Amino acid sequence: MGKLCHAFEKMKDCLAKNNETMFRQFAEQRRLNAAFSHDLRTPLTLLKGHATMLLSFIPKGLVSQEEILDEISVMSKNVSRLEKYVNAMTNLYRLEDIDIPRQQITFHALIDNFNNTAEALCYDKHFSITTSGDNITLFINLNTVMQIYENLLSNSIRYAKSDIAISAVIENNNLVISVSDDGCGFKNIDIEKATLPFYKSSKDISTEHFGLGLNISKILSERHGGNIQIANNEAGGACVTVKINCNES
Repeated sequence: MGKLCHAFEKMKDCLAKNNETMFRQFAEQRRLNAAFSHDLRTPLTLLKGHATMLLSFIPKGLVSQEEILDEISVMSKNVSRLEKYVNAMTNLYRLEDIDIPRQQITFHALIDNFNNTAEALCYDKHFSITTSGDNITLFINLNTVMQIYENLLSNSIRYAKSDIAISAVIENNNLVISVSDDGCGFKNIDIEKATLPFYKSSKDISTEHFGLGLNISKILSERHGGNIQIANNEAGGACVTVKINCNES
């Protein structure tokens, strides 16, 4: 009887955990769809405005050939942006379903990968890497970890004035990666929303990225048994820390 009760309790806990996971995924999906719909409006509105103007002015001969070509060029850029946006959205949906098999890699070999990537990306910034931990064997998905690392690094490069500090340590069978910069740091609202899909801070006026880097890092770190934390350094500047489980299973 005791074994039966234990089995029922275990099944109840499993169902509760599954329901919690499904609810979280449903909520994330709703947020993702809302963000996607919101961010599509601007390029679509611009396209509609340019198309309406051309349809109205061309028959009346009110625009020159040069002006028509300029309008078409602007429309083409907005179409390209929409294509990139849809592709980014498609890739984001796929993250929930990708398999993340673990392979063996030594801690020092991983740090070599981190250093090579930083040298390639931080060509106009100064960076430093500090590490702590023996050269143990990690069980991780290298592609996933490198994608997370590159996202954190790219985000830091975007806002750093000149210096970027990278830290990688082993704590309780977890790989902890922190990337800090000497920029203006996160506002309170950024700390709350930075990992949401398509979120961009008010200081970010770039159209070259869609505000997905930290969201992707959050999803991938959670799929790898970890988490992400957004904070500011005491001395100023932003700090993003990712914890990744590096056990064999």
